[in-house]
Amino acid sequence: GSPELDMHALQRSTQYDGYAKTDLTIRYFWDVVLGFPLDLQKKLLHFTTGSDRVPVGGMADLNFKISKNETSTNWLPVAHTCFNQLCLPPYKSKKDLKQKLIIGISNSEGFGL
Repeated sequence: GSPELDMHALQRSTQYDGYAKTDLTIRYFWDVVLGFPLDLQKKLLHFTTGSDRVPVGGMADLNFKISKNETSTNWLPVAHTCFNQLCLPPYKSKKDLKQKLIIGISNSEGFGL
């Protein structure tokens, strides 16, 4: 896979479950992610897909999905790497979403024991 990340391409090809791309939480998410430095973008990609590399066909080949997680907004985001799926609670502010997302992607171990 390619080490170059085109997060705008990922944004264009992302599918949503329980959210619309115009929902406030999703707008916050993309504002935060597009503003991330490359190392955090790679951590997000690794958190959600199990790899920090882009498939040969580009970001659109990831079949990335963001699903609404109807849990407490005190919870961190959850990922299902087999499905390239990120489950986000409906965070009320961009600051809260950014904080929880950074904690989640920076402290995940993947399949490590």
